[in-house]
Amino acid sequence: MDYSTLIYLGFFVLSLALLIFSADKFVGGSEELGLVLGIPHFIMGITVLAVGTSFPELITGLYAVQAGNSDIVIGTVVGSNIANILFILGLTAMFSRNFVITWDLLHGDLPMLFGSLFLMAFVVYPLSDADLSLFHHVTAQAAAGGTVPIGTRAGVNWKESLLLLAGYALYLHYYSVRHREEVAKNLGELAEKRPRFRWMAVLWIVLGLIGVLIGAKYTVEFAVQIATGLGLGNEVVAASLIALGTSMPELVVSISAARRNNFEMALGNITGSNIFNTFVVLGVPALLSPLLGDGLPLHVGDSTVLLLQMPYYAATLLLFWVVVLDKTLTRTEGCVIFLAYILFICKLFSVL
Repeated sequence: MDYSTLIYLGFFVLSLALLIFSADKFVGGSEELGLVLGIPHFIMGITVLAVGTSFPELITGLYAVQAGNSDIVIGTVVGSNIANILFILGLTAMFSRNFVITWDLLHGDLPMLFGSLFLMAFVVYPLSDADLSLFHHVTAQAAAGGTVPIGTRAGVNWKESLLLLAGYALYLHYYSVRHREEVAKNLGELAEKRPRFRWMAVLWIVLGLIGVLIGAKYTVEFAVQIATGLGLGNEVVAASLIALGTSMPELVVSISAARRNNFEMALGNITGSNIFNTFVVLGVPALLSPLLGDGLPLHVGDSTVLLLQMPYYAATLLLFWVVVLDKTLTRTEGCVIFLAYILFICKLFSVL
């Protein structure tokens, strides 16, 4: 690693810090304003708070598409999903004495997690003649300025993005119906006493949004410079540096919840974030890619995505399913999960 790459790495960390801080302030202001407007606590939890911890990934993806580096999106989504389970859940379990799960994951988020994985796999992998034709078309167009590696998918088109967004709408509907009584109770409480409106909430929304946009812009730019300096693909840096950095809000929320013995909140934050990443963080940039970028579908990147990242995420979900089946998560299991993340990073950078 040369001197210039180290400088880019330093600026990348600063940009990422601005992005995460601004996202936190934006979400805090949005949550306060939502309660003033009478939105139930539960709906705020599965929308604003879920969006909040994944907001950095979403804005980074949108800017990456606009800057012509849309292959960063898929790396960020898959890398962040892997980090949420292996890195964040592993550390949370390691710092918890007795991680007991009373939440019915088997009839809740687990089916949706696996469903989102299957849908993303069918969207990403070239499984039809139309996919292969699209790949060859993009490859021919890119031949003048550099070829797209053989064996990869050309991109996620806007029709497929609508399927992803429909999946998230189904997820919201499912939870709203399942927790109808809780929503009604929240509405009753808010009707009796709503929080007082504060202009500071609006100010944080505005300043937070500005900070997120600036942070996302330079996070993407410096990530591309780091990838170039290290001779790596954008999706490799996205699945490691960007994914791990943008997962810091989930880490803070999960460890804080575990220390208060609120393990359901820690687990729900992780699973909800993964579902949001798969459906929305991938779906929205793919929907807008032809408009914001070069007129082509969202690019997937090189074969690292198909041959390493996606299979490893599938294995991660299987491991997650196995360790939570007995409703407990021990420190030993947390160490194993964390080591699995170290293995992923080593494989990603071809260290092992």
